[in-house]
Amino acid sequence: MAQQTISEVCKAFWQGRHGNVSLIAALAAVPVALAITGVVEITDTANARNRLQDAADAGALAGAGQLAIATVGQTQVGQTAVTVADQSISQSGSGGQTTAPVFTAAVDTHAGTVTVTGQSTHKALIGFMGFGDMTLSVTATAENVQRVPLCILQTDKSGGIKVQGSARIRATGCAVHANADIKVASGALIQAEAAQAVGTVSGPVEPAGRSGALPIDDPFANMDLSSKKLCNVVETSLLPIQLGSGNMSLAPGLHCLPITVIGTGTLFLQPGDHYFLAPLIMTDNSTLRGDDVSLIFGIGNVFNFSKNATVRLTARKSGPNAGFLIATSRDNVGTFSIASGNVSQLLGTIYIPSANLVVDTPGNVAQDSAWSVIVAKTLTLKQNPVLTINTNYSGSGVPVPEGVGPLKSAPKLSH
Repeated sequence: MAQQTISEVCKAFWQGRHGNVSLIAALAAVPVALAITGVVEITDTANARNRLQDAADAGALAGAGQLAIATVGQTQVGQTAVTVADQSISQSGSGGQTTAPVFTAAVDTHAGTVTVTGQSTHKALIGFMGFGDMTLSVTATAENVQRVPLCILQTDKSGGIKVQGSARIRATGCAVHANADIKVASGALIQAEAAQAVGTVSGPVEPAGRSGALPIDDPFANMDLSSKKLCNVVETSLLPIQLGSGNMSLAPGLHCLPITVIGTGTLFLQPGDHYFLAPLIMTDNSTLRGDDVSLIFGIGNVFNFSKNATVRLTARKSGPNAGFLIATSRDNVGTFSIASGNVSQLLGTIYIPSANLVVDTPGNVAQDSAWSVIVAKTLTLKQNPVLTINTNYSGSGVPVPEGVGPLKSAPKLSH
C-alpha cells in the first residue's frame, strides 16, 4: 500500500466529516419540522373553530331578532338563523382543511331563545404523530328581546279579538297579539305599534297587522290565584249586599256575598287583595274606587260595570299580586262586562286567561290609566267604545309584571 501524503489524509478526513454533519443536520430537522407542523395544525384548527363560532353567533342573533313580539312563525325563525349562519361562513370561509359546516337551529318559545349548533370536520395536515381528523362543534344561544311592549294578549287558540261596530282599540305604544284571529269590522279600527295574530288579521289596522305569528304562551301560568280561605255555610246563606246610596268601605280579604251598588252608592275598596267568591255589580250612577288593590274572582264569579257607573282603580304596588288589578281563577270561564262609559281608570293588569272580556259601551274606557295590560281568553268590543291602552310604565307607582309591558331593546347572546 502506497504511503499517503499528509494532505491526502487530511482531505479524506474532512470529506468523511462533512457527510456526518449532513446526516446529523437532516436528522435534527425532523422534530423541528414536526413541531412547526403541529403549531400550524393547532392554529388552523383554532381559526376554523372561531369562524364556525362566529357564524353560529350571527345566526342565533338573527333568529332572536325575528322573535320580537313573535312576528314570524317558529319554522321561519329557525330557517333564518341557519341561513344567516351559512352566509356568514361562506363569507369568512370555513378554512382550507375544514369541510363545509352543517348548522341546525332550535327555537324555544317559552324561554324566548334561539340556539344554533354548527358542526364540521377539520382535516389534519399530516396523518401521523398524533395528528388526525377532528370534529368541530359549537353552540350559540341568543335571547329573544322584544322591542315592542306587549299590552293585549288573547290567550285561547279558538278565541280571538273582535272589534265590532265603530269601536276602537288605541294602543299606539304597544303590541296587540291574538293566539287566534283578529277581526276588525269595516267601521272599526285598531291602532297599535304592532298587531298580529297566529291566525289571520282582517279589517282596518294601523299599521297593517301581521297574520301567521308565533304563539305567545301565558306569561303568568304559574301564578297562584287561589284564595287562602273558603266561604262557610253561614256566610253564603246571608242576604246579598246592596248599596243604593251613601258610602261603603270594604276591607281586603274574602267576599262571599254578591255585592250590587246602585243609585248613587259609592264602594271604596281598601288597599289589599280582595277575593270575590260572588259577583260584583256596579250600575246606575254608582261609583267604585280603590287604590293599591287587586280584585280576584273565583270560579263562576265576575264583575259587571254598566249604565253610568264610575270606576277608578289602581293595582297592587307590592306583594305577590303586585301589578295585578283584576284576575280570575283559571277555571273561571265567565264573561266580564264593561258596559259603562265612565270606566276611566284601570291602572294595572287584567288577567282573566280562561274568561272573556266584553266592552260594550258608547264611551271611553281606561283613558286615565298610566298603563294597562289585558290578558284574556277573548276580547270583544261592541257599539263604539274607545279602549285606550297607555304605556306610561315609569312613575305610576305600580310595577309591571314580568312577561308583559316594557322589555329590553335588542337581541343578545346569552351563551
